[in-house]
Amino acid sequence: MEKNTQKRIQTEERTELANELKSAFSAVSPFIEKHTSIVCPACEKVCCIDKHGRYESNDLVFLRPFGADIPDNPSDREETEPCRFLNEKGCSRERWQRPFRCTSFFCDALLKSLEDDNAKLYRAFVAFLQHLVYVRQKLLDYQP
Repeated sequence: MEKNTQKRIQTEERTELANELKSAFSAVSPFIEKHTSIVCPACEKVCCIDKHGRYESNDLVFLRPFGADIPDNPSDREETEPCRFLNEKGCSRERWQRPFRCTSFFCDALLKSLEDDNAKLYRAFVAFLQHLVYVRQKLLDYQP
């Protein structure tokens, strides 16, 4: 197989995986947001800190194919400050646009709320989350 053909196929496969990952984020987001809307407003200590809102190179592998606006990580902010994407309604970014470390962070109160929901919904959520992690890893494995 020609090198250009092989590269084109790999690019298509990466794009397909990126689309699948974006869909997986869309599938889990409503369940998570249902619980963040319950748990987070009552919380006295903000978990959404700048440390979780910083993009890593692995995040860019996923986000670049979509042409997502990826702000630079601010060097003048402390990791413990509230996340720069946090506003009065929660996160200003769609779940798929957030750094993976952000969207995969669940405080104890949020985990308890998720677990206490309908058992069938919770099992489906866990399955989708596992699928999301699996697809993300497959996408990252394509890196040169």
